[in-house]
Amino acid sequence: MTDRVAVDWVVSEAEDFSSIAASGSTVTDASRDFTVSVDATGLKPWKRYWYQFSSGKVRSGVGLTKTAPDGAIEGGLTFATCSCANWGFGRFHAYDLLSRVDDLDFVVHAGDYIYEYPPGEYPSSGLTARGGLLPKHKCKTLEDYRLRYACYRTDKALQELHRKVPMVAVWDDHETADNAHIDGSEQFEGSKEEWERRKYEAVQAFAEWVPVRGLDHAKVDLAGCQRTFKFGNLMSLMMVESRLSNRVPPVDIDQTDFYKYTAKMEMNKWDRDAIAKAADEVKAQMADSTRTMIGQRQLSAVKQAVQESVEEGQPWQVLISQTVFAPIKAPKLLATVDLQPKLLAWINSKALDAATRKSRAGKEGAELARMHLAMGQFGVPMNPGAWDGYAAERAELLKVLDIPGSNPVVMAGDSHNAWAHEISDVNGKRVAVEFDAPAVTSIGFLEDIYSRFREKFGRLASLFPLYLFTPWVEDSLLAANTHSLRYCNLDRRGFLLHHVTLGKFHTEFHSLSRNLSKKQYKHYCSAVFDADAGRKGELSQGVRYLTIDGKIPQHQEPKRSAFLRSARSLGRDRPGWR
Repeated sequence: MTDRVAVDWVVSEAEDFSSIAASGSTVTDASRDFTVSVDATGLKPWKRYWYQFSSGKVRSGVGLTKTAPDGAIEGGLTFATCSCANWGFGRFHAYDLLSRVDDLDFVVHAGDYIYEYPPGEYPSSGLTARGGLLPKHKCKTLEDYRLRYACYRTDKALQELHRKVPMVAVWDDHETADNAHIDGSEQFEGSKEEWERRKYEAVQAFAEWVPVRGLDHAKVDLAGCQRTFKFGNLMSLMMVESRLSNRVPPVDIDQTDFYKYTAKMEMNKWDRDAIAKAADEVKAQMADSTRTMIGQRQLSAVKQAVQESVEEGQPWQVLISQTVFAPIKAPKLLATVDLQPKLLAWINSKALDAATRKSRAGKEGAELARMHLAMGQFGVPMNPGAWDGYAAERAELLKVLDIPGSNPVVMAGDSHNAWAHEISDVNGKRVAVEFDAPAVTSIGFLEDIYSRFREKFGRLASLFPLYLFTPWVEDSLLAANTHSLRYCNLDRRGFLLHHVTLGKFHTEFHSLSRNLSKKQYKHYCSAVFDADAGRKGELSQGVRYLTIDGKIPQHQEPKRSAFLRSARSLGRDRPGWR
């Protein structure tokens, strides 16, 4: 390959390129992995354009994009939110569907565009649904990350999504390493200098392969994905960087007395007084005012963006938080197990007992199960790596969002599960609503626990499929979070669709059939919510109406078992509950 390659580009108002709006030439080389990123300026607002690249006699496919609006928007704004695409867990069917959504203006990718793991680690070899991942080792260097992005871009569904719809993207942790923070990550054991190099090289590869205006591959800014987009008279979209530039390490539950008194002990030996004290200590650590995720500079930027949005008459202020923002306490599993029909309750009880036994679940699985049971009983948040682990800064950010005239909406990914929340401040005042996207492919916490049983017991586990336990665990989460959680879906991958008007912020939760190893798949709309302007922090049940290939999707997958058809649900009367 030659050292430098000249590339021409053209942007047109017409699909046949009969009306050229902008054009130019650029050069790419190995210093940017032979990628090309062009900032085409001078285009008209709120207009679709076609574009194409060429080099000599070689032409790219024709892409389609759309500019942001300036002024009043007729008919509203339609966009999507997605996150967490792990190659090994299966095909990117969510991207395929998103490329076919009618009149989709743009897609927000909330992070984990790639995963750094080698084949066979996450997912394990036994759970891998898709091969061909490159490189075949963990990504640690610039060349590793570049090859991983190049591998992902061979996926036809992802290619088509990028070809047809503009994307607004931020990185989360897996673009660098699991649970990345300013000083390292969960598995990193190298020097400070090694981590600094790895962070910058990971962001450089992101800047080369994922278009982000102003993010220079040659001069990396670790907070470079923090920016704000204004969409006419409707909303401001505020992105923050919450991993590499400011985040202090999360509270390590494994190193606390709470873990020692619960996960490391058989349940019949638990000292509840000692556990209660240890739980309070963990919650106090999570609420420590020195624990930051985004820092003062980004808080100030969000404050300014919210104030400008309200002053300009926009009803909606949308914050993209890579991790779940709302508080989520661990599920009350023991308190809700008997709410299921007798036979199902018996099965769930036996499963819970097995999950806490080392002989059945293995050492790691049993400790994880016992810890989650204790978290549910003692009101400990289930994810210290999300905003629950940075509660003081979250409270400060809520104050920034909650000004007169604002209608804050928070959206996130990271957890791999779907959630809807009504968020209150420390005084119980409703402040914002939140919608969290399920993963494109990555499995959620319940599936992760179940997968340990499946690997240990093989075909025997198929006698007790995951869907027998899911309604119970979802109910137990609702019971633990009655003031905030309005919906959760723990066993489906998918994405969110939003339609925004002056009066409503409409959100649909779209889900896929489970087996992502197959080319064919089914698609459902699992829940729908509306937030009304002027009713801050409140959700109501909505009606699905957004179309894919001209059709409104089915509401939900038919129940798969007589057990589930008769199962009672705490959430049945909640808005949007499937």
